[in-house]
Amino acid sequence: MRAISALVITCLSPCAVTAQASMTHTLMPVPAAVTLSNDRLRLDSGFTIAIAGVRTPRLERAITRTIVRLERRIGVPVSRTYATGRTATLVIDAASAGPAIPGLDDDESYQLNVSPRQGVLKAPSVVGVIRGLETLLQLQDADQQGLYLQGASIHDAPRFRWRGLLLDVSRHFEPVSVIERTLDGMAMVKLNVFHWHLSDDQGFRVESRVFPRLQEFGSDSFFYTQSEIREIVAYAADRGIRVMPEFDVPGHSSAWFVGYPELTIGQGPFAIARRWGTFAPTMDPTRESTYKFLDRFIGEISGLFPDQYWHIGGDEVDPTQWKQRAEIQAWMKAHHIATEAALHTEFNRRLFAIVQKHDRIPVGWNEIFQPGLPTTAVIQSWTGSNVLAMSAKAGFRGILSAPYYIDHQKPASDFYLPDPLPANTDLTPEQQQLVLGGEACMWSEYVTPETIDSRIWPRLAVIAERFWSPASVNDVTDMYRRLDPTSTRLGELGITHLDHSRRMVRPLAGDSIDVFESLLRFVRPRDFGGSGDTQMWPHSGLIDAAVADPRASWNMAGVARAAVAGDTTAIAALQRAFTEMRGLDGRLAAIRDRVPAAQQAAEVAAALKELARVGLESLERTQQKATADSGWRAGSDAVLASVASARIGRWTLRPTSIDAVRVLVDAVSALPPSRRTP
Repeated sequence: MRAISALVITCLSPCAVTAQASMTHTLMPVPAAVTLSNDRLRLDSGFTIAIAGVRTPRLERAITRTIVRLERRIGVPVSRTYATGRTATLVIDAASAGPAIPGLDDDESYQLNVSPRQGVLKAPSVVGVIRGLETLLQLQDADQQGLYLQGASIHDAPRFRWRGLLLDVSRHFEPVSVIERTLDGMAMVKLNVFHWHLSDDQGFRVESRVFPRLQEFGSDSFFYTQSEIREIVAYAADRGIRVMPEFDVPGHSSAWFVGYPELTIGQGPFAIARRWGTFAPTMDPTRESTYKFLDRFIGEISGLFPDQYWHIGGDEVDPTQWKQRAEIQAWMKAHHIATEAALHTEFNRRLFAIVQKHDRIPVGWNEIFQPGLPTTAVIQSWTGSNVLAMSAKAGFRGILSAPYYIDHQKPASDFYLPDPLPANTDLTPEQQQLVLGGEACMWSEYVTPETIDSRIWPRLAVIAERFWSPASVNDVTDMYRRLDPTSTRLGELGITHLDHSRRMVRPLAGDSIDVFESLLRFVRPRDFGGSGDTQMWPHSGLIDAAVADPRASWNMAGVARAAVAGDTTAIAALQRAFTEMRGLDGRLAAIRDRVPAAQQAAEVAAALKELARVGLESLERTQQKATADSGWRAGSDAVLASVASARIGRWTLRPTSIDAVRVLVDAVSALPPSRRTP
C-alpha cells in the first residue's frame, strides 16, 4: 500500500529519487541558508558531545532528549559523559543562557556545520541550540555502512518572532499527556508559542482557588490543576516555547456564569453549552463588580503564566442582552456610549488597564479592533488577512490566523502558501515590523484526545515552515516530498497520527479493517466537522477516522500533470491508485450486510469507482494520444460535476482524487483534433 504513496510524493522531484542521500535534504522548516556537501559524519555508539560554551540545566536536558532520539535510531546506547571539544562528535557552543522565561525577542538563531570529522553547533543563546539540535536530527540519513549526518553548512534564524499554535481545550478537554506531546511536536518544527484557549461556553478548564466555583460548576470536573499548569509551562519553556493563556470575555463565557451568575445579565440558572455556536449570555460591562472580579482572577492566574502576553478573547460578542436590558441602555446613555460596539470597546479599555496592572500585554481577536482602542493591544486576525494589514496601518502589532484554521479538514497545500506578509503587501517597512507572525488554530468542536493528533499533524509542520523559513521557500511539490519524513519523525515523538485511521476503524470494521483503510486513503472529512453535533458525542465514526490529507492523495493533481507529460513513474502510481479505488465499491458491498459502516461508505465508494473509471480511461487515451468525442467528454464532466456537488452538500467523506481526474480529462480534450478517434 505504501508504495503508491511514496510514488505520489516523489515522482515530481527527480532529485528525490536519484540523489536523496547525497545532495538533497528533508529539513522542515527549511533553514534561512543551507549548503549541503557529500560529506558524511558517521553515527554509532561512539557518538559523543562536548559543551564548549555556557552549560545550564536546560541545555543539558535538551542534549539528553537529543541523545535519546539518536539512541533509538542507532539502536545502541550513547555516552552521557561530555567529551572534550577535540574528540567529540558534536561540539555545542552557546554564548549565553538566555532568558529563563521564553520571550518574544529571544534570539533563536544558530549555525551548524557538519564535516566528516565533527559537527559544530553555535548559537547566541541556549534556545538557539535547541533549534539547531532539531535541525541536526533532521540531517540524519543512512547508507550501506550505517547511519550518518549529512554534511552541511547552515546559518539559520526565523523569519517571524511569533510562531504559534492555538489549542482549544474548552469544547473538548485534552489531558496533560496530549498537551506535552503536542509541545514536543511544536519544538521539532520550531514553533515557539502555545496559545492555550482555556475557557469558552463549553468549559472552564483552570483551577482557581480564589473563585473555585469556576471549575467546580463549569468544567464537568475536567480542568487543569495549578500544579499541572506549572508543569506544562515549565515543559514548554524547556523547549523554548511560550505559553499564552486565553480566557475569552465578555462573550463565549457561558461556563463562567454557571458558578458566578452575577457576572452576567438576565435570568439564570445558567448551564454549560453543549452545542457549538455563539450564545447570548455575556458579561455585564456596566457593573464595577465585573471588573473587580476580573482583577482578582487575573491577579491569581497570571501567577501561573509568566508569559508577557494575556489573551482576552473578545470575539463574536452577541449584543442581544445589551440591547434588550433597559439598565444597560440607560447606562450607555448616561456615559455617552452610542452603540454596543462602543460598549464592547469601553469594556476592553477597562480590561486592558487590569491586564496591564498585572504586568501583561493584552492580545485579542480582531473584533476588538475598533476606534478608541489603545494601540498597546496585539490584534489576532481570524476573519481575514486584510484585517492584519488594516491593524498594522493603524499602529497595532498583529498576528495572522485567518488562513491557518487546521480544524478545517483541508490538505496541507491549502495552508502552505498563505503568508503573514505576502509578496504584494502594501505595508511600509515600518508597518511590516508590526506583523509579529502567525498562529495555526486547532478548535476542538470535533476533536477528542483520540483524534487530535491526526487533526494537528503533520499539516502543522508546513505552517511552521511558512512562519520560520524565507518567503521564497514555497514549492508545494518539494514541501510534500519533505513532509513524508517529517511525518515519520513526528511519530518518533509519540504522536499518534500515523496509525490514526487503523486505530479508529478497528471497532467499526470488525475483521474488515483493510477495506476501510483502503477507502480512507482516497477520502478526507468534510471541510469542517466530524460525527455528531454536541460536546457529548463520542466522535468515533468514519468521518473521524478519516484524515485531512491522506498520504496516498498527497499532491495527486501534481502527479496527474506529470503523468500527462509522460512521466512513467507518475503513470504507474496513478494506475495503481485508480485500480485500488475502483475495487472499493465491490469490497464494501460484500460486507454491507454485517458491517454497518460499509453502508455509510457506499455512496462515496461508488463515486470513487466512477472517478477511477474516468481516470483510467483518461490515462489510456493520453498515452495513446487519442482524444475522445464530445460524448465522452460530456460523460466525464457529468461524473466530475456530480461528485463535486455531492461532496459539497451531502457527503461527510469527500473524494480527494477529483482534481487529479479533472487534469487528466482536460489533457485528453487538449490533444490535437487530428488524432481524435472515431
